[in-house]
Amino acid sequence: MASRIKLLAIVLILTLAGGGIAAYKHVDLGIPLMVGNKPAEWLVEAKVSFIATGKPVTARLSLPVSAIDENLGFDARSAGYSFMVEEDRGEYSAIWSADEKTDNQALYYRVRFPERGVNSGGAIAHSGVVPVPEDPGLSGTLRSAADNVVRRAKELSSNPDTLFVGVFREITAIGSSPEIALLKRHYEREAGDNALTRLGIDLLNMAGVPAQVAYGVKLEEVRGAQDPIWMVEYFDGVYWKVRDPDESSSTLDPSTAFVWNRGGEPLLDLNGGENSQVVFTITRDQIPLERLTDLRDSSLLVSTIFGLPASERQVFSYVVLIPLGAFVVVVLRNLVGIATLGTFMPVLLALSLLEMKWQHGLVMFILIVGAGLYFRFALSRLNLLVVPRVAACVVIVTILMMVLSVISWHLGIRDGLKITLFPMIILAWTIERMSLIWEEEGKRSAMLQVGGSLIVAIVAFFFMKDRQIRYWAFYFPELLLVLLAGIILLGRYTGYRLSELIRFRNFTHNE
Repeated sequence: MASRIKLLAIVLILTLAGGGIAAYKHVDLGIPLMVGNKPAEWLVEAKVSFIATGKPVTARLSLPVSAIDENLGFDARSAGYSFMVEEDRGEYSAIWSADEKTDNQALYYRVRFPERGVNSGGAIAHSGVVPVPEDPGLSGTLRSAADNVVRRAKELSSNPDTLFVGVFREITAIGSSPEIALLKRHYEREAGDNALTRLGIDLLNMAGVPAQVAYGVKLEEVRGAQDPIWMVEYFDGVYWKVRDPDESSSTLDPSTAFVWNRGGEPLLDLNGGENSQVVFTITRDQIPLERLTDLRDSSLLVSTIFGLPASERQVFSYVVLIPLGAFVVVVLRNLVGIATLGTFMPVLLALSLLEMKWQHGLVMFILIVGAGLYFRFALSRLNLLVVPRVAACVVIVTILMMVLSVISWHLGIRDGLKITLFPMIILAWTIERMSLIWEEEGKRSAMLQVGGSLIVAIVAFFFMKDRQIRYWAFYFPELLLVLLAGIILLGRYTGYRLSELIRFRNFTHNE
């Protein structure tokens, strides 16, 4: 009796704590309980990382043209640094400074804007002195080759826009001309991965169209941390325009790309450090900026997640889903009676399915487990010990994943490339456990447990995919305490399961 009272007390405390914090965030901080239909807001975070050399540090990061625009919220927080935003002839820079820093350093600058609300890649009218194209300084055969390419492009164009398209079509064509091949070899030595963009900029300048480098990011959350993309800003006689050289024939779509820096200035200027790097993390928030600021600045410990860098926040958006999947496993095992191969395999499989079409994911999972089980039975004839046998399964699973990726690529199935999302070690242990159950309890028991795991994984996938559920888990993580209370209650349930009621229904009829 005493243990039951303790259990109920713990459940009550957890429920009141989780529900009370959620109520406070909703009533006092104004965080909506329902996700609603409000368009999501993009958050683009620039992370400047470097190794400080023990000298005074000054880091200057070029900012978007619209960084001070009233439609764009921005934030820069880096402990131990003074910070300011400097304006110079319409260009803005974020400047951090500090005395004598050592070891690894990280600086963050975040901007927020509504979807399709800001387009810093749009045309900007030029005022003042008309810009003059810069000569790239080519000579000899390189100059002759570039002149020939420019001449052909100008013959097929009528304005700077069509000239831009013509130049980048020629330099990116599969069967390029001898002149382009010669220029590519030279620029690959000079500019590395960005050789084609630099080549296109120089050719535009030689054709009389002022052009310079711009830096942008793809508005895709699934990319994680991404390096800045080299874009091209060119002058058409009235406006400065930005285009992506990889999609030269299309104007920049503000829903898929955001121009962080334009104007030809370096993206980062650093003194007092070395090995510097700038990466961007893209996320989307479902609540207004002012509400998110109140939440981040509140004294609640559970709210500090929103003060973390975007890259860490993005990880938590998946971490908070794992307890949801575990709850589904508990319900389906303890109340329904579905047998599974462990607790974590269905949850991790459901997480993997979130990044691809679940039908394709299940097919790939079945193919890997089926082929792996065949090779596992082949290994059993060698009488290997457990650890070497499991290690051999890991190698076999790796090879199977690579083969399946290559085959799916040639068949045009892009989801096959996402097969690496499957947890390799879990797959190996699944194959190992299934083979042992097959040998000890029979084929039927093994198939029932694998089939049960797939059913649970599918149910967990649809539960974790629900937009409202994900909203609660991320913006109200304290509700996980309520979930914990429910799991504890289910952990004491010892009654009949649904499958047992169906299984023994004949006994009830006989009575």
